[in-house]
Amino acid sequence: MALELNEQGHVCGIRFLRTRLGEPDAQGRRRPVPIEGSEFVMPADAVIMAFGFNPHGMPWLESHGVTVDKWGRIIADVESQYRYQTTNPKIFAGGDAVRGADLVVTAMAEGRHAAQGIIDWLGVKSVKSH
Repeated sequence: MALELNEQGHVCGIRFLRTRLGEPDAQGRRRPVPIEGSEFVMPADAVIMAFGFNPHGMPWLESHGVTVDKWGRIIADVESQYRYQTTNPKIFAGGDAVRGADLVVTAMAEGRHAAQGIIDWLGVKSVKSH
């Protein structure tokens, strides 16, 4: 996966590579294998990155003005005008990166709330579903 940028340096798409499941390994697990010639670009004008279970060092956060707590969790205001907005007004965060390990349904709900915060921040008129 790679970002596609236009002449102005703004994201215009995401490059993907299709895969298939390979043969089982010694433990019986089938791992993804790239399909040659299957690259494609999905148009996009914004990219929202999702990170894994535990907060891990993300050096770019500090360089982009995002504050983290002493445990490495991102500080995002859940009760602000734009829910889950970080100390960089252009970056939103939710789920495990903000609260630490929790239920997947909690992370999903926070992702939805953060998405609504982004929509509100962008000034997009939409019907709020939650």
